[in-house]
Amino acid sequence: MLLAVLAGACALPLLPVQAGDNNSWTVNRTMTARDGGEPFALVRDGGNLITGSDADHKRVKELERSVKGDFLWFRDGGKEYIVQDPAALQRMDAAWAPMKELGAQMGQHGAEMGRQGGSMGSLGAKMALAAVTFNADKMEAIGKQMEDAGKPMEATGKKMEAVGKKMEGVQKDAERTARGVIAESLRNGTAKPVATRG
Repeated sequence: MLLAVLAGACALPLLPVQAGDNNSWTVNRTMTARDGGEPFALVRDGGNLITGSDADHKRVKELERSVKGDFLWFRDGGKEYIVQDPAALQRMDAAWAPMKELGAQMGQHGAEMGRQGGSMGSLGAKMALAAVTFNADKMEAIGKQMEDAGKPMEATGKKMEAVGKKMEGVQKDAERTARGVIAESLRNGTAKPVATRG
């Protein structure tokens, strides 16, 4: 049961969210053909959101060095654009903000799972020693301790699974909002073409 819960929590196709220092955050996601849409990146002083391939990630890093201030980068029809309109950037921030909070929750649960796994590992070592010495009573007692130690891990795994499901929904909503911001920026002219690389 515990393994099934952990596998379920880990199998969700989510954005990795990493909390950095100074309240910064980074979200990275590699897009696949089935995702539809083109890559985009939100580059802010407090953290970055990048979707796309490794080449797109490198391109965004190049632009960070040359573009002054925060920006939204995206590709549309093979052309690259940058948006620095404060309202558009604010909408992108608002759409992705819940991922930051959920990522922090997932990180806390992961740390908790790590601590619980440490005690389980210690019990496993004791079990191995008891097996080598053929001490059946000790093995049975340690087995009971392992069973008891597994219960909090199972509960934590269920919490992780619940947060993962929330993240999946938030991700879909945020990507829908991002696509709307991109379309609007193209329509209203706040999306400026980026000079192509030579």
